Amino acid sequence: MDARLWHQQATAPSIALPPPVPVEVFDETPDAAQDAYWEVLSSGLATVVLPSALARRAATRLTRLVERNTLRPPGAKAIGSVSAPFAVGKSTFVKDWAQAAYRDLLGPACADPRPTWNPEPGVTADWIPHVYITLRAASRIRDVLAALLLTMGYPSEGLVRVTTTRVVHAFRQHGVRLLLIDDAHFLDVSNKDSRDMLDFLKYLNTELGELGGTMILIGADLHDSPIYLDPQINSRLERVTLRPYGFGTEEEKRDWQRFLKDAETVLLPYFDCAPAGVFARDLAGYIWRRTQGYVGDTALLLTEALLAAFDDGSETITTDHLDSVPLSARAAAGEVDLRTAAPKASKRRAKVGAS
Repeated sequence: MDARLWHQQATAPSIALPPPVPVEVFDETPDAAQDAYWEVLSSGLATVVLPSALARRAATRLTRLVERNTLRPPGAKAIGSVSAPFAVGKSTFVKDWAQAAYRDLLGPACADPRPTWNPEPGVTADWIPHVYITLRAASRIRDVLAALLLTMGYPSEGLVRVTTTRVVHAFRQHGVRLLLIDDAHFLDVSNKDSRDMLDFLKYLNTELGELGGTMILIGADLHDSPIYLDPQINSRLERVTLRPYGFGTEEEKRDWQRFLKDAETVLLPYFDCAPAGVFARDLAGYIWRRTQGYVGDTALLLTEALLAAFDDGSETITTDHLDSVPLSARAAAGEVDLRTAAPKASKRRAKVGAS
């Protein structure tokens, strides 16, 4: 993603939800007005981001990391890492967090289609405080350098030592303060090249640290990567792990129900005939079985089930509405596994039979 696209995404107005209309009022509204409202509501719900305590905690940690690095003396700084299983939504989470920080940093300059700044007196350059790159499979040092240069609008050809110097100069010239490397599990850390790649990451972190900046690595299951095993990187690494909501322990169930209760505050004003607690109390276990606690699947399930109940004139949201929503292949397979799992044998019955 180049800097202009990042700026456009970060500053584009989001699709807003319409003001809630009580169901009784909606039923008395002319058909044309109902259709118009339905279109706006459907579009808004398709883009809604449900509040999540787990995401808020992770965002708070990343924000504190960036703030601390800004205050520390120049030089190598703490490195952030965001690791999660596939499909948890780590990239979406990081982009939402970083683009909100980007808007706060730019302030009035958000309205400028191409923000500029003055790195030194008499010099004007594009202002690119955030650089976000996504790696491809088996990325080597030259691939990372090419992605960085192209993102900032520079040619990517040249020897590694030349393009490395060009990247460091571009960081200074454009005021880069946050470097996000997504799909970091694709970094080539094979036996032959791992030492060079790890040393390269440390070098980038040091050069960025001279500017008061922060590097954050985002990837799937990074705890299995040699990146976490390098003693120098590990000593500076602040790990943020995202996970789906669990439903095994009492604490996990409370967190899950709290998430669903927060979802109700966003969604139920648009279906006010459904009772409070329909998600968090009545259907909490059923919703978890369908989604296994993955926030993206859960947002899709709840919004589509709400629209289905709204559309067919139901008084509440039921398991039939939940079952009518197709989810990801991952969620479907997980649900099959949960439904077919053999129940655990009763210890009580075993004891009774043995007596």
